[in-house]
Amino acid sequence: MRIKKSFGERIYLEWNDAISKEGWKSVEDALKYDDEAFCKTNAFYIGENKEYITVAATIGKTKKNDVGGVWQIPKKWILKIK
Repeated sequence: MRIKKSFGERIYLEWNDAISKEGWKSVEDALKYDDEAFCKTNAFYIGENKEYITVAATIGKTKKNDVGGVWQIPKKWILKIK
């Protein structure tokens, strides 16, 4: 999957995140799909490599400025991109 975005462009992603919950569960309950793992993200595209898309919540005016709120999302987890 190659994303046709440039640094700083807005991107919308729908993706399934990893999820962790504390406490004891039966094996049957542990194997059930948990829809709390479903995420929707509006962010700024920073870049990508073979495995991940990197996005940020906040960016500066240029690539030389810092970025904040950075997420690296595994491409295999992504369901939809706009």
